[in-house]
Amino acid sequence: MASPYTYRPNATAMIVGVGLMGQHLANHIVEWLDLETLILADASPQIRVGTESVTLGDFAASVAERANGSTRVVAETINITSEEEVSGLFQRHPKVDYLQHTAGISPKPLTPPEEMTKDDVMGACEVNLWGTHNVLKQGLNSGAFTRGARGVLLLSTSATVGAEGRASSAYEESKGGLLNLLKLQSRHFVEAHGLILNGIAPSPLRGPMAAQNEISAGRLQAVEDAMPLGGLTEPKHISAATMFFWAEECWTVGEILTTDGGYTKHRPIYGPLLG
Repeated sequence: MASPYTYRPNATAMIVGVGLMGQHLANHIVEWLDLETLILADASPQIRVGTESVTLGDFAASVAERANGSTRVVAETINITSEEEVSGLFQRHPKVDYLQHTAGISPKPLTPPEEMTKDDVMGACEVNLWGTHNVLKQGLNSGAFTRGARGVLLLSTSATVGAEGRASSAYEESKGGLLNLLKLQSRHFVEAHGLILNGIAPSPLRGPMAAQNEISAGRLQAVEDAMPLGGLTEPKHISAATMFFWAEECWTVGEILTTDGGYTKHRPIYGPLLG
């Protein structure tokens, strides 16, 4: 059965942030796209895959094995807040057709904003806002993004519609800045550079570490109990949304796709008033 979507042949994709979402896309993208190169970039040389700690290089090797040699898979340990390091990344990889950016930090979850320090807030902004800005800046200034390249930036429902997300005010404030970067600058990116950007705002995902924390597990269960479609948002939902935004037929610029199973939508109450 033919797909309604088409993609570029012999393409290069870059995934920045190889956590739950990045790992799922990496494990399947080699089946979905005709990729020449897949670049996996993360801040740490050690990543968590399920409950195990593995090297980024070993994970990249496993993805390459899944591709049966058809795709070159490269692991890059990068501090996205460093202009020099990110510039070097694009010098080593001067052709990028597809970008998924999921990298971010959430300091002091469940902490009221009045208890946040300046370092907490500015640290989140440095990684979540400046780090993303920096990746776009260096990729554009180096000419690495091909004309018509497509990028997806991960936000959160807490930053976009005010629904419960990571419950870190520093995270939400920084992602709110990223929201405005996307919405207010996306037309410029297309007109000046041919880079097509859109965003995905998922509700919380259940990672293997969250299940081991009683408070986090309880919060996630509460979200799941109120989910109209049942279950929680999963990495496969993010990958599917990313593939939509990467498709040649996707005709949107600067849009945010709320991927939350209906959790943040208005809940109407019908019937007679009680009391």
